[in-house]
Amino acid sequence: MTALKERSAAFAQRTVMQKILRFLDGYYYPPVYAALALISSLTGLEIAFFYLTAAVIVFACLFAEDTRSILVPLVLVMFGMSWRHTPQPPYNSEYLNSMPVLIALSVLGVIGVSAFVYRMIVWRGGNNFFRGKSAYKWSIAALTAAFLLNGAFFSGYTAADLFLGVLFALSFFAMYIFFFNTLKRREGQGKYMAYLLVLASAVICLQLFKILLFDGVIEDGSINKDLLIAGWGMSNNIGGYLAAFLPAPFYLSYKCRHGWAFYILGFFLYGCVLLTLSRSAALVGAVALVAVAVYLSVKRSPVRTFARLVNCACVLIAAAVAAVFWEKLRDLFAVFFERGFSDSGRFFIWENGIRNFLRAPIFGVGFYEPIAPDWSYEVANWVFPDLYHNIFIQLIASCGIVGFAALVFHFVQVALAACRRGFTFDRLFYISVLCLILGLALLDNHMFHVFHALVYSVFLLFTEREQSSVQSRGTEQEEAEQGEEEQSAPSPQEKENGDQT
Repeated sequence: MTALKERSAAFAQRTVMQKILRFLDGYYYPPVYAALALISSLTGLEIAFFYLTAAVIVFACLFAEDTRSILVPLVLVMFGMSWRHTPQPPYNSEYLNSMPVLIALSVLGVIGVSAFVYRMIVWRGGNNFFRGKSAYKWSIAALTAAFLLNGAFFSGYTAADLFLGVLFALSFFAMYIFFFNTLKRREGQGKYMAYLLVLASAVICLQLFKILLFDGVIEDGSINKDLLIAGWGMSNNIGGYLAAFLPAPFYLSYKCRHGWAFYILGFFLYGCVLLTLSRSAALVGAVALVAVAVYLSVKRSPVRTFARLVNCACVLIAAAVAAVFWEKLRDLFAVFFERGFSDSGRFFIWENGIRNFLRAPIFGVGFYEPIAPDWSYEVANWVFPDLYHNIFIQLIASCGIVGFAALVFHFVQVALAACRRGFTFDRLFYISVLCLILGLALLDNHMFHVFHALVYSVFLLFTEREQSSVQSRGTEQEEAEQGEEEQSAPSPQEKENGDQT
């Protein structure tokens, strides 16, 4: 293994290789990748885009000293799916069900997993999740076991339940473990992640504007929520990602020199959340927007005065626009007013989730057991079954009391890690993203559509690393202060001479 690593490191020293590695490690690579994702979504070239992504992952795993470049596709790759190939109505494409595409995706999956495994085995560094100390190790083990045991001993259990359990376990924690072992500790990691989330939000917003302006979604002055479809998801998915990524521009407004621009961007992104007509995203995003606006108006920083002015201006402008254009706004956002606080069938789903739990209280009924007899969303894909629109109901129904207990245990560990000694603005950013993803998971299925869970797993790691970094800096400061006290304190001989005097 050492010989393989040495050969890779030696080959990476070549001039061309160094240029590629510097590009992948720099700040120009993420926007280039984001642009390619947008082009892919518009042109239907996602297979080529996915193969390019696989090439980047393999290259980074083989030759890069740090795997930070893999964070870029992890956040952005799904937004490369095109409209013309989505199985969702009104497109109803069979593209993803065709045998050539299935083979291509399978090959890509094997290549990606092989690269990850190679990196973890051959490039073994100082961190090792399986042998080292992790704040979440035991809850990760418990929740992974619960996923794998979903539906065990239930009469309707199928091999598909095991497949989906493995997929969910990997999406929740595989990236946490991979980056725990391979990602180096670096200054500015928070800014880099916020940068990626802002780029992803920009891609989503451009896709949203394309839908609103060119896809006939606005009918008689109203947005038709049912036609609000991107290549990778529908309106709730679009709004959910924008809401989850909302802390990123506000974090950059605090950290960057021209933070005022990012502060305004944060309000703009929330406006885009409203345009998706996703009530859960609008609600969770509103809580985040108010919280961060108040916090940055109070916390001492270069952006504090500007934040206060913008907050007041936004309230006044919103009130004036609502007063002048109320009828048009009511027509545009008609779905909000028509559905109001209705549950949209969630109470029925949750009630049947409890019933399914009572049918198999230990390990649940599995992920593929229908929510209710002769009832279905008619989901237009071949992987995900009907889901329960609540992470707790999902676990207790599909994985029983074992899954529910494992999930609670995991959240307790996350809460304990969040409340430990040492608090920074970076850590607040990481925790806020986690909280938003989990808040959305109380009303929607985002955590069980893989990519939200991948982002969750990465931010879980950063929350832990920031905690250890804060403690390390605190220990170093205490040692330095102790050293200064020892230096200033008189020696025994000096004390004795002083007493004699």
